[in-house]
Amino acid sequence: MRLVTRADFDGLACGALITRMEEIDSYLFVEPKFMQDGAVDIRKGDIIANLPYHPNCSLWFDHHITNKDWGFDSAIVPGKGGFRLAPSAARVVYEYYTTVESSTHKAASKREERLKILQSERIRALMEETDKIDAGKLTQEDVLRPEGYVLISMTIDGKYAEDEPYWMRLIELLRDASLEEILRDSEVKRRCQQILDSQERLKRILLKCTTPKGNVIFVDLRGIEDIPDGNRFLLYTLFPTGNISLKINDDSQRPNTTAISVGYNIFNATSKVNVGSLMEKHGGGGHRVVGSCRVPNKEAERAIREILEAIKE
Repeated sequence: MRLVTRADFDGLACGALITRMEEIDSYLFVEPKFMQDGAVDIRKGDIIANLPYHPNCSLWFDHHITNKDWGFDSAIVPGKGGFRLAPSAARVVYEYYTTVESSTHKAASKREERLKILQSERIRALMEETDKIDAGKLTQEDVLRPEGYVLISMTIDGKYAEDEPYWMRLIELLRDASLEEILRDSEVKRRCQQILDSQERLKRILLKCTTPKGNVIFVDLRGIEDIPDGNRFLLYTLFPTGNISLKINDDSQRPNTTAISVGYNIFNATSKVNVGSLMEKHGGGGHRVVGSCRVPNKEAERAIREILEAIKE
């Protein structure tokens, strides 16, 4: 059985839960756009989490608003998976196994023992943190001085395929280890320190490349090399009066492609735009408050103008 998920904290938390309950023998980490474009070979037996639906899969879990727009109703279905507009996809996975599975597997078994672990205080705490991180429900202190699961989440960037061993290691750690044990892992410790050390450099880049346009925090990072990975919310501590950001990058995974992302300022979430629906019009998707799309370079300026106009107040 193969797990197909996204290499972000939510996707890896999904992996921690699913590998606790299912016999996963291989992994495939992909970005949503590749699924939307039909570029991923999904087969019977695959479990998809935190990604768009594919009819060939055996189980599917997601929480993005664009799936609701495509006609999916909120439901947890035995043997099929679950979808609802939850704070995280991991929350949907958790609800599936702790409600549907707990009611359909009464006999004492290895599976029942696994369910008990899912219902432990450690896993419940992981779910609370995953919800907070994926929904952007952070405080300024969380952003300026990240620690714990918040800091760990900043070490994950799905753009680099060479990081796959680290993603798989984190799935194991999130599944089996306490927060303190995870933070003592040598690779996690190294990457966390790297995030903290690069925060000032990221701040300088953001200040240089950002232009307030009314309520919009406009960030153009095209042509900037070696951008530090990590603290995606730092921008909102620097430009607190804007209520929504429009960020533009060179797409590191597709040549001649521009990556566009839009998100509410988590400290000034007064925008009324349905970001997921807006991104869907440009071939992407997401949540009501955050989303992204990928467009060919030759179409980028038109898309940027249209998106900027749509989010201006």
